[in-house]
Amino acid sequence: MSAGTTGIRRLGFLLHLDRDQAPAEAFADAVTLFQRAEQLGYDSGWVIQRHFRQGNEHVSSPLVLLAAIAQHTGRIRLGTGVLVLPLEDPLRVAEDAATLDALSGGRLELGIGSGPFPGAWEAFGRDLAERHAAWDAAVDRLHEVLEGTPLNSAGERLHPAGAGVRRRLWQATSSAPEVAEAQAVRAAAAGDGLQLSRATAWNPNLDESAQASLIKAYRSALPQGVEPRVLVSRAVYPDVSREAALEKLAPGARRWQAWQGRGRPEIADASPAEYLDRDRTRFGTPDEIADGLATDAGLAEATDLLVSFPPAAPDLAEHLRLLTATATEVAPRLGWKAS
Repeated sequence: MSAGTTGIRRLGFLLHLDRDQAPAEAFADAVTLFQRAEQLGYDSGWVIQRHFRQGNEHVSSPLVLLAAIAQHTGRIRLGTGVLVLPLEDPLRVAEDAATLDALSGGRLELGIGSGPFPGAWEAFGRDLAERHAAWDAAVDRLHEVLEGTPLNSAGERLHPAGAGVRRRLWQATSSAPEVAEAQAVRAAAAGDGLQLSRATAWNPNLDESAQASLIKAYRSALPQGVEPRVLVSRAVYPDVSREAALEKLAPGARRWQAWQGRGRPEIADASPAEYLDRDRTRFGTPDEIADGLATDAGLAEATDLLVSFPPAAPDLAEHLRLLTATATEVAPRLGWKAS
């Protein structure tokens, strides 16, 4: 085993709250999971944003949820993965983010992206055809607000001040190959971190080698003296054996295949194991998962590994087990040490 070759510096987890449960119960589970992750030494925890339960997710207001989590934790970094910026007012995002950062003692990691769901753009009265232009304008506005630019004729500025959040801003690139590299370079030029989604062989623009190329373009464009921050997300599912993990993953895999496989029989007709392997879900024993991640070209270029557990939708007890096994049995094999 070539464990440790990736040399990941920081370990985080991406929280999917996609079980069929009451919202209050899901949010309480989120607090518990962040508390346990902090005890295990995770460097960060991240929540995604989905409007209207798209993707079966509960979290439409990630900064509100993170504010609650901040009051029950003391060290772990609190991230958004990602907040859909073009559907928001960047000034209001900056105000909420700066307030959360003050409440949490400077722990916010603000990840922003343009979002994958057309229905959300329709509901907010935005034109999806203008997605990339809207993204560029929203990012520029967020930068200037966080940097303390006067906002009106009276010279008033953001309060609380946003300098800390500005230093901890992350941009997610589009999955569209014609703009992804330009967005990565633009993030680097601004001194922002680069946030990449899970790799998948079902889309050649999102496989590990494509991500490695994006990261290299990002690193090359960083201003002198700016430390690279590159976060990649990977789905893992450690268990006593590959067969035991597959048994738990198969129902979720079939759900995802039914959704992603519309018009794509190669996805719809694949076995759950084949689907998961091509979707780059690493499942099996900790050694098997670490071996797979150690040869991941994208992860080799990253500074942060963000683990998640889809397409399973584990209950709280199983989610806690997965967090524990990943931190104690998988990540140390990749060179990570608990905080």
